[in-house]
Amino acid sequence: MASTTATPRTNCARAPRTRAKKPPGFHQSWYAIARCGEVGAGEVIGRDFLDGRAIVYRGETGEAVVMNAYCRHLGADLSMGKVVGNDIQCAFHHWQYGPDGGCTKIPASEKIPKAARVFKYPTREKWGLIWAFNGTAPLFDVPEFVDFAEADLDVRTAADAFDLPVEPWVPFTNSMDFQHLRVLHGLKIECDPDAIEVGDYRIQYDVRFEDPNLGIFDQRIRVTGTNTIALAGCLNGMAILSMATGTPTPDGHTHGWSVTATPRAEGNDAEREQRLQIGEAFFRRLIQEDEPILKTIHFHDGLLIDADRALARFLQYVRRFPTARPAAD
Repeated sequence: MASTTATPRTNCARAPRTRAKKPPGFHQSWYAIARCGEVGAGEVIGRDFLDGRAIVYRGETGEAVVMNAYCRHLGADLSMGKVVGNDIQCAFHHWQYGPDGGCTKIPASEKIPKAARVFKYPTREKWGLIWAFNGTAPLFDVPEFVDFAEADLDVRTAADAFDLPVEPWVPFTNSMDFQHLRVLHGLKIECDPDAIEVGDYRIQYDVRFEDPNLGIFDQRIRVTGTNTIALAGCLNGMAILSMATGTPTPDGHTHGWSVTATPRAEGNDAEREQRLQIGEAFFRRLIQEDEPILKTIHFHDGLLIDADRALARFLQYVRRFPTARPAAD
């Protein structure tokens, strides 16, 4: 079976830990870049993102904007500048850029070059996170839980769920690596690989886990893009939802974010808090058991066997997933 064609890490401190020859760019997915509460109106922050850097700011409207961090004039980092109205102003020569990325003002000149534009990522806010899509226009919606709307849930977001020296899709091979879930995590699980719905930009299936610590966990699982998994399920009668997503950084790492949720209409405050803690503990145990392996892995799909049929479908999905590098282009 051929090696996976996942995204590269150009200009990285070290090569990614896969054998595959990769096409240029990164998968065209939604990537979490900051928590919503990190950026207030009139504020700007910088983030290492993909193989470069981006800024997140809010103007007078309060709308979050994510764009390439480097001024087209001399490359100053716009996170060192300030918000002026709905624009971001470069600290070096006070060039200003509007929320669409176009330059709106150059103090030293009345003429603004057509090329005076920084790439603006499609941006959304959901689950307490600010998301940026790697492309000129989103190919699909921000990840969601099956059958649940954000307004109906109590949500808790963790900004530092994990940091791993692999590409974002690698941790999410676990979503369909049932051999791994059985032997490392001790989950009793039965799932027919042919019953898994694999679309262009999303994978979805229902499964029952039997966790040795928690009991029976009926799950509706959705993988969105190649870097986000959302589990919406019922654990011993309790509705518990968990989401994990990974964002690539220029050092070849994946920075992980997690979201835990539970329906607001079910139970009192103490019961909802208990469900949130259980959901967090379930995710934390899985990542703690995976972490030492994923920090040393040189991933390649070499000798797949019949027990890997579901995993093979995920890897095929990853191989054909579209890539882009619009900020560089």
